[in-house]
Amino acid sequence: MDKVRVRLFGATSVVLADGSCVSDLGGIKPRQVLEMLALSLGAPVSKDRLVEQLWAGSPPRTYMATLESYISLLRRRMGVGRGRDSALATTSNGYLLDPALVEVDVVEFRTLVEPGTGTGTGTGTGTGAGAGMGAGSGAALVGLGAVEQAIGLVGGELLASEPYADWAAHERTLFGSQYLQACNRAAGYALEVGRAHVAVELARRAIGCDEMSESSWQLLIRALSATGATSEALRAYLDLRRMLVETLGAEPSAASRALYLDLLAQDRVEAAPASSVHEVRTLLGLLRDALEGFPDLDLSPRERGLTEKAERLVRAA
Repeated sequence: MDKVRVRLFGATSVVLADGSCVSDLGGIKPRQVLEMLALSLGAPVSKDRLVEQLWAGSPPRTYMATLESYISLLRRRMGVGRGRDSALATTSNGYLLDPALVEVDVVEFRTLVEPGTGTGTGTGTGTGAGAGMGAGSGAALVGLGAVEQAIGLVGGELLASEPYADWAAHERTLFGSQYLQACNRAAGYALEVGRAHVAVELARRAIGCDEMSESSWQLLIRALSATGATSEALRAYLDLRRMLVETLGAEPSAASRALYLDLLAQDRVEAAPASSVHEVRTLLGLLRDALEGFPDLDLSPRERGLTEKAERLVRAA
């Protein structure tokens, strides 16, 4: 039997077992009841909690009868029965959506991106893209695939139908953190299995979610470097530094700075062919920006050597 599917990404809607889609759920508050139950798929939600979130502590005099009428209306719109065996079931003190009969997109997302999902065995004995790889790489491929599948579920802002409800705002904040962590984790997986361009896309998604996430910028720098786009990687570091200085008045962490110094140490400029003149000029411009941005640093001997080399290159340019 096909499940009823509740979509909470974008405008809230329900795909019925026959494949038809219902977006009119009987009004704002019946829709909100469904959303609250969907977010807690498989766990009962008490009537008291539903009443508190629906009416923010000021329910109408007949609130219990009104709530029960919302449940009846939802069951009709969803094409399900009533009672304890319903897809929208009655419990001892509240209601729940039965996960055996209902699926919810954001719940599926969270299941897919949970750390270790599908990667626990790590045998490395599968076939296809992961065949012949070690256990770690095989697990990374599975983890990457799970996150990519999860991202494909995100068809819009979570609970877009509830722009003002405090409980919905809380859920969006929670989801944003989960999305960021999932993208970062998957970018690391992609780098591990040699899919640097995928890592770039995932790191950019994470930065789009929270531009203050320095770990996401570090992944972007590593991924761009792995694709051979050294000038873009250097520019990403300088963008990170500029953002941190302007927003927090702080410099990048030691880890970020080490990535930057490693890029400089690759010294690709001297060996660049004539066909890469544009890239060489870009790199030199980035080096000039960097030197101007760090006038008072107490540099280590290694860093001083790199800086002196950079200064010679800038003067030569």
